[in-house]
Parts: sequence; structure tokens; C-alpha cells
Amino acid sequence: MTPAETSRTPSFSPTIRLLDHLPSERVDDAAALYLAALADTLLPVYGVGSRALRALVCGFNRHMCITAVENDRLVGILGIQTAAAGFMDVKVNTLRPFYGAFGSIWRMALLTLLHYSPMADEAYIDGVAVMPAYRGRGVGTRLIAALEVWATGQGMSIIRLEVVDANPRAEKLYRRIGFEAVREQTVWPVGTRFGLRSSTVMVKTLI
Repeated sequence: MTPAETSRTPSFSPTIRLLDHLPSERVDDAAALYLAALADTLLPVYGVGSRALRALVCGFNRHMCITAVENDRLVGILGIQTAAAGFMDVKVNTLRPFYGAFGSIWRMALLTLLHYSPMADEAYIDGVAVMPAYRGRGVGTRLIAALEVWATGQGMSIIRLEVVDANPRAEKLYRRIGFEAVREQTVWPVGTRFGLRSSTVMVKTLI
């Protein structure tokens, strides 16, 4: 049991377990949850429907995430990116079976523009997704707390993320748990494709 599991807020159900991986039997659920929660950035690349979900699953690295599970049901997931590996381990070859040669190339180009390459001492939050019925119950906060424990164990000193202007609720949460904004940046020209104007880069230094 991780420290994040033993230190719970009252709203965090004791039946929810935090895992340091994505169980193989929950990958389809993770794809649906991730696509819905990160629709602003993922839908323009992957589209909708079963093809999008299958393409997402093929790009997952199940060991680069933290998940929240209740009664064997996936209720939350946090994707991790480090200098060595990432949860969204997407390559042209993983996209080609679903989108063809040309479709995979331009999709990969968009994903590359959105990609952040962390420094060796950083853990980057690729995305946080929580089931609607579990929002406001401390799941997202506990996923991030578990990431802090994991990153510290890996010898990392910084957690970094970006939050888009269309998600002020998430930015408020990150500020509340100790993240600080270091800069705001425009997302042009990619933003015109995704309907976004800017994003805020936030960091938390681990003690």
C-alpha cells in the first residue's frame, strides 16, 4: 500500500485502490476515459468511435501511469512522461494500421508538436482523467499525491504539467495542491486545430 492510499481525505472512498500501472483488463476502459477527459487535444488527432479507442490502446505504456480502481472498475488514471518513457508511447507504426500511411503521418506530426520532453529530474503529467461520478471526491488529488511518491522514489525533484485555457477547474486544483504557474504560452499554430488559445505551464518542486 502506498502512502497515498493510507492518507485519505474524508471524501476519498476507502474502497478505491491506487495502482502503479494500468491492469491489462482495463485498457479499453482507460482509452474511453482518456479520450473523453482529454477530448480538447485527443479528438482532433484520433477522432471518435472504436477505431480511435483501438489506436489509443495500441499506444499505451501500461507501466507509465497511476490508476484508481474501485471494485475492479477503473475510476481514474494519470499518465506519466519522463525522459526515458511515457504513457502515450505513440509511433507512426502504431497509428498506421488504423489511419493509413498519410493519416498516420499528419497525426504523428500533431502529437509531436504537443509532446513535451522532460528533463532527467522531471516527471511530466501527460493527463489526468477521472470518471464523472467520482469527480470532486479526491481521486485526482490522490493520483497526483501518488505520483509525488513515485517521482521521489525515482530520484526526481520536479513535477511539471500544462493546463489549457479551456480547463480553469483543473488549474484551480493544481494551484490548491502546491503547483505554481511558471509561464503562459500560446498554442498557435496547433491551437487553431484544437480550438485552444493558450496553456499555462505549472511546476511543483518535491521536497
